Amino acid sequence: MAGTRSVVFLDTGLAMLFVANVVLLLWALNRCCRAQASSRVVGERAEEEGGGGLSAEQVGELPCHECKEGPGGGECAVCLKAFRAGDRRRVLPGCEHGFHAECVDTWLRKSYRCPICRAAVVAGEGKNAGKVEEATAVEIVNER
Repeated sequence: MAGTRSVVFLDTGLAMLFVANVVLLLWALNRCCRAQASSRVVGERAEEEGGGGLSAEQVGELPCHECKEGPGGGECAVCLKAFRAGDRRRVLPGCEHGFHAECVDTWLRKSYRCPICRAAVVAGEGKNAGKVEEATAVEIVNER
């Protein structure tokens, strides 16, 4: 009788261990599937919000100015170099922050937000969108 009792306890213990492993496996698979689903939702939201940058055409529509005067008009927040006479400067519509055109164009192809204030940059809006104008370096907006 003692041998039978030990066999029953052994079988019961093994069955409980098997059930615990199955429950743990199902929990882990469920958690993994939920994590993948939530990352898909986050990716879809980023695509809906335009997670990437602007196209080359959209960047080209943004206002661009040529600096006439020398230094003293601020610096580009991307490369941290001062604006000089003859530099092409792009002013973002809305926030009106100014940058070297080459510097901010590279940035805007990766992100649609201003490098300083993170405001959304929308091409084709603003009073000077699509025009190339000349301006003095004094007109550069510099907020810090």
